[in-house]
Amino acid sequence: MKKILFLFLTLLFISTESRAGVGGPTFYYKFVAQPNETGAGKVYVTNKEVGEENVKYYDYYGTTIFTEGSLPNVKTVTVTAYLYAQPADGYIFTHWARLDDYGKETVFSQARHTSDLVTTTNTDKQNPKVNYFKAYFAKMGLVYPKSSDETLGTVMIDIPTNTVGDVVTMTAIPDLFNGQFKGWQRNNQTTLITDNPLTLTVSNANRGIYTAVYEPKGVEDKGVFVIMQNVGTKRYFGVTGDSEPTFGEEQRYFTNSMMLVDDSNTEVFNNPSFLMKVKGIPNGTGGLNNVSIESQGISTFDIGQQYFRMECFEENEYFIFATQNGFTGYLKDNGSAETGTNQMELLGSYHSPGIWNRWNYNRDYAWQFKLIDEEHFDTNYIGAKPEASTLKNGKYYTTMYTAFAYECRDGMKAYFADKFMDNGDVHLKQLKDGRVPAYTAVVLECNGTTPKKNRMMPLCEELTPIEGNLLKGEIWLNDGSDDPENYRTKFDPSTMRLLSKKGTFGKDPVTDPFNNNASLTYIANNTCYLDVSDLETPPDEITPNMTPDNVNRIWGDANGDGTTDISDVICIVNYILDRPLKSFVFVNADTSENKMIELNDALLIVAYILGKI
Repeated sequence: MKKILFLFLTLLFISTESRAGVGGPTFYYKFVAQPNETGAGKVYVTNKEVGEENVKYYDYYGTTIFTEGSLPNVKTVTVTAYLYAQPADGYIFTHWARLDDYGKETVFSQARHTSDLVTTTNTDKQNPKVNYFKAYFAKMGLVYPKSSDETLGTVMIDIPTNTVGDVVTMTAIPDLFNGQFKGWQRNNQTTLITDNPLTLTVSNANRGIYTAVYEPKGVEDKGVFVIMQNVGTKRYFGVTGDSEPTFGEEQRYFTNSMMLVDDSNTEVFNNPSFLMKVKGIPNGTGGLNNVSIESQGISTFDIGQQYFRMECFEENEYFIFATQNGFTGYLKDNGSAETGTNQMELLGSYHSPGIWNRWNYNRDYAWQFKLIDEEHFDTNYIGAKPEASTLKNGKYYTTMYTAFAYECRDGMKAYFADKFMDNGDVHLKQLKDGRVPAYTAVVLECNGTTPKKNRMMPLCEELTPIEGNLLKGEIWLNDGSDDPENYRTKFDPSTMRLLSKKGTFGKDPVTDPFNNNASLTYIANNTCYLDVSDLETPPDEITPNMTPDNVNRIWGDANGDGTTDISDVICIVNYILDRPLKSFVFVNADTSENKMIELNDALLIVAYILGKI
């Protein structure tokens, strides 16, 4: 197989015009920072990150003019301002604000030590671009919060100058990529208060310092999983084998396998193509250095040997950029939904992102990240989406093949095929702990047909591979040849069987809904097929046979906690309303034994609790 030229997030920085010469104009800029009140605190700002021990705080700072060189034909330079704030005795820091040329303020950070991206077009040393910042401090009240480590998370309080009788709310804001909130610690007591936000009425008994305790997530070593969305256009970022035609280098686009789809696309939360694993070194300002992004088993650094930087611009708004040979390129949404779109098999319309060097405050340059972890799992997840016609004994079935390990949630089960049986069926063996290793083809037993009922928690850890699996999987990775035959597998009815809409393995091909050419018939991305190449005369249809589980059935115990009580009624109602569940035992919840979950099942439990049945 040809070496994969899948240029996932490779930067095409330098245009033909830019190579014509070396050197360029020098840009001039300076920073002005000040506290909101004289005597409340001091500030410092610079164009280089310095340690706390090297900071020289001032009541007002803005005397240094900085310079930045550039390549020829580049009219704008973007630089980073590093800001430091130090409250005076009796004061606390609340936030940083950015001022535009008209004096309008925008709050952008609650961290005392933070950074901001600024641009300049000024090449006249006597007229540098001036960038204004203001640090806000407030008098310390009887209750005030602080962070255990500002590189892991910050805090805020709605009434900083509180006194006895005030109702105050303190909020812990963990760093999206690096910090995990554990709880509030009052006056160094060992007991943690886990409420966040934490609201209390100030009294002499509860006054004091409330420290938000954070611990690191390990993003540098383990990484974190996210779904990535453009702030301006709301389109989601994905990776798959199909591609727009390759653009010329002078256009500075990403090529191959990158796509953006509209936020109305229903595939985002059940398609592994939209799950990104981010690794990087936290820079203490809400962003990451040395960033590599991985999806479908390919990372930006593996392909391009290029690290990125992620800079936090406002809360959960990030710019992604890198610099090469003096040129800084920023990832942005390149086009509108009406132009430059293509059709993707089983996915719909999409287009590609771009790299541009003239960053500004346009939100098409900014990206949000929906973190998929235990803290955010109720709203951010990836799930399975089986066909309704696969229903058997109250369960639905589909196949899954991913480059990452995951754990089945919501009572889902995962099976691999370990042998063919004498009667022609294939035996499916359950992964007892529900944890599926990376690159493992499985059949998933699901609760419903919507992803929110069949959620999977992606795992950063490595799991022991499964041996002897008769199921094979498929991931599309474009090799740059523009020939689909090279990067996705064509269905071969002599050696393959696909999970059909009937829930059996048959000869039903996956066709391209956007091309009437019958020869374009492929195994769908991130799905599986049953390998029957070792069978002398494989049947056209093969029935899966699961070994029955030794489940200790408890009538009405919908949540599987061992008892039947009102919590099971709530569990069934939440299931019917498509609300997230940590566990759900279908056979227990089906109290009417009609192979369906309905309101009547909950009412039967209520009658049982009341002693009527």
